[in-house]
Amino acid sequence: MAKVVCVLYDDPVDGYPKRYARDGLPKLERYPGGQTLPTPDAIDFEPGVLLGSVSGELGLRKFVEGAGHSLVVTSDKDGPGSMFERELVDAEIVISQPFWPAYLTEKRIAKAGRLRLAITAGIGSDHVDLQAAIERGITVAEVTYCNSISVSEHVVMMILGLVRNYIPSYQWVVDGGWNIADCVARSYDVEGMQIGTVGAGRIGAAVLRRLKPFDVKLHYTDRHRLPEIVEKELGLTFHETAADMVPVCDVVTINAPLHPETENLFDAAMIAKMKRGAYLVNTARGKICNRDAVARALESGQLAGYAGDVWFPQPAPKDHPWRSMPHHGMTPHVSGSSLSAQARYAAGTREILECWFAGRPIREEYLIVDGGKLAGAGAHSYSAGDATRGSEEAARFKR
Repeated sequence: MAKVVCVLYDDPVDGYPKRYARDGLPKLERYPGGQTLPTPDAIDFEPGVLLGSVSGELGLRKFVEGAGHSLVVTSDKDGPGSMFERELVDAEIVISQPFWPAYLTEKRIAKAGRLRLAITAGIGSDHVDLQAAIERGITVAEVTYCNSISVSEHVVMMILGLVRNYIPSYQWVVDGGWNIADCVARSYDVEGMQIGTVGAGRIGAAVLRRLKPFDVKLHYTDRHRLPEIVEKELGLTFHETAADMVPVCDVVTINAPLHPETENLFDAAMIAKMKRGAYLVNTARGKICNRDAVARALESGQLAGYAGDVWFPQPAPKDHPWRSMPHHGMTPHVSGSSLSAQARYAAGTREILECWFAGRPIREEYLIVDGGKLAGAGAHSYSAGDATRGSEEAARFKR
């Protein structure tokens, strides 16, 4: 019998939903590019319901227990006395979401003598110390592509929200005002702007495609250059490095994974290379941007706006400066956890578990670490190392 520990975010404050705004979801067959959606043998949930919170259990309990294994589900994940840390000691499998990450640090991995598989229900496995997983022979897998389009839609929304000054304008209405001058004094058109993405993988490429109809000039940097036919189709300008790209951009969006090469990439020096009054959007990982440098750049006017839904650590402490800095459009980490995305990452998590329990290979594109090395999507997108340092600060969040 395997013990599966699943860490999920809390239920809504008013309780688990009894009714939803919409009935069901549009039916998708494939992702752009042809990769199939998750293909588990079956699912025990209705697509379109809340699966990512504790009561949703990713729709896994019937399957896991029916296969003779045990399932522990908790949102209590931070600090030495947390339920996650207590249950981790004899767990074989840990499931976690990027939105409420169960940080698998080297110290925690050392305590988890039976741990064999760490699954990210979503994409982005930087909450696992990948170097420690490599050294311990732990398999790390994620549901590649499951919420890439979800995040790309969120990026476009945030770019428009910042440039058009949407959030403050909405607030004037809520407060009973009609302050047009206050609203438009920081409002611009996106049309004609230079917009660049750091990272042009599944999310970054989808962002570029969605921005092209806005009649903007598009730029990108990535360790893997896109095919020439794609560059011509989208009118892209390639830059070897982020430092080369950011000086020409009015808007920069970050769509790269977090690993030692991208950690703290947007520090004070990088932000100083950007145009004065540029906008920065980060739905990738909070640790790619230097926390204090971003806040200072907004206060000085070097940045006209910063938006994102990724923080470090997660959840962010109540005194995190990104909560109170000016001209921001921050949200909790929600871009990849829409009800639509949840149906896909829950199904993908089950697919991975079915393969593991049956001794079948996990899809190559789902693998991050396998056989003591980076593998699959991990070998393409990550570098070995540890990006979990400092995650203990999440214990300071008071719910």
